[in-house]
Amino acid sequence: MERTETGGRWARLRAFLIVVVLLFTMTLAVIVGTRLSNEALAVLAGAAVGVAAAIPTSLLIVTVVRRRDEGRGRAMAAPSQQQTPPVIVVAPQGGHPGMGNWQDMPSSLMMPQQRRFTVVGADSTVETEGTGYERYG
Repeated sequence: MERTETGGRWARLRAFLIVVVLLFTMTLAVIVGTRLSNEALAVLAGAAVGVAAAIPTSLLIVTVVRRRDEGRGRAMAAPSQQQTPPVIVVAPQGGHPGMGNWQDMPSSLMMPQQRRFTVVGADSTVETEGTGYERYG
């Protein structure tokens, strides 16, 4: 007996809270709707429609991922009849033929070349030469 009375009280409290939350939400929507401009309402409506459109897509993604994971679980649980043999790759000591040493870099990357800069907009045109790396060295 006591258990059904407690369950009935919680059900009534839950129903009351749902009604209060719905009334609060509707009142807030009316107040906001009367005070906002048409452009702001259009933005809010667009955001609401965008969220509503994203819900089915997310549910579809969750469903597909769960099905894929269940399929993997079944495949791992059942031992496969055909196992592929291990693959062993034997490489020569010198590495791949035709490949140079990894330290062999193109000369353009090893030493910066001299560059010529022209500064425009001053009283006279100034030409400077340099690598552009002087301030870092």
